[in-house]
Parts: sequence; C-alpha cells; structure tokens
Amino acid sequence: MEDWRRIDIDAYEPENHLSKEELLPNLPATSLSEIQTVSKQVRTLLSQGKFLDALKLGLQYPPYIASEDIKSLHTETIFEILCSIKNNHNLTELSSFIKQLSSDEQDILVKYLYKTMNTSYGQKQGGLILSWYEKTVEITGLGPIVRFLSDRRTV
Repeated sequence: MEDWRRIDIDAYEPENHLSKEELLPNLPATSLSEIQTVSKQVRTLLSQGKFLDALKLGLQYPPYIASEDIKSLHTETIFEILCSIKNNHNLTELSSFIKQLSSDEQDILVKYLYKTMNTSYGQKQGGLILSWYEKTVEITGLGPIVRFLSDRRTV
C-alpha cells in the first residue's frame, strides 16, 4: 500500500500550475537606454555631492521586466552609489540615508543588497554590503527581508 501522506495532489490538477509568463508582474519593460540615462544622471548627482538624490533616483527605477544584462548594469549603478556614500560619509551616517528613504525604496534597497551579495564585486566588498544591510535591518526591521523573499519582482 502506498503512503497516502506523500501523494502530491497538485500534480493531478494541471489548471493549478502557473507558467513562467504568468508569474511575471504586469509592468512595462525597461530598455537599456532608460537604464543608461538613469546611470548618467546618478553619476552627475554623485559628482555634485548629492548622494541622497542619487540613491533615491537609482532606487526609483528598478528594471523588473528587463534582460539580465540590463538588470546587472543597474545593479552596478546602485553598488557605485553605495560605495560613494560609504567613502564620503562615516558608517554612522548610513542610518540617516536609510531613514530618508520611503518604505518602498527601503524594500528595493534590500533587493539590491541581496543581489549584490551574489556578484563578484559585491563579494570583494562584503564589508560594505553588510554595513548597509545591518543599518537597513536596524532601522526597518525584518519587513523588507520578508517582502524580498515573497516578491515575484526581481531586480
């Protein structure tokens, strides 16, 4: 006799299965030119010393529907912002940057922190990423992490 507790009943109902296309969020696609424009604007703001504005601009346009190359380019831009802020401010000042972000921007920041941890340049600068991560969780709590784990929109 088969162990009835181990039967996968969902396998018998094909209408309950979702395809990859059905899992994508209903958002417009992001083009390479849009991300390159944002990247140029961010670099301009960083050169002017407007670090918070650069961070907000970078987090304002996450490319949810885009190719992996476009997403990687924007992730590098966000990493550049985080490095610039860290290099020009004390570690204790990171909290003030995070507090000035909206809750949506804080959620997107957590997504980029996790994505950057998975890159070679993020692993080389692990201390920087973990500093941002620590301050973000200290201020926001665990909410952004839970939303990151459950959100279908990936950066």
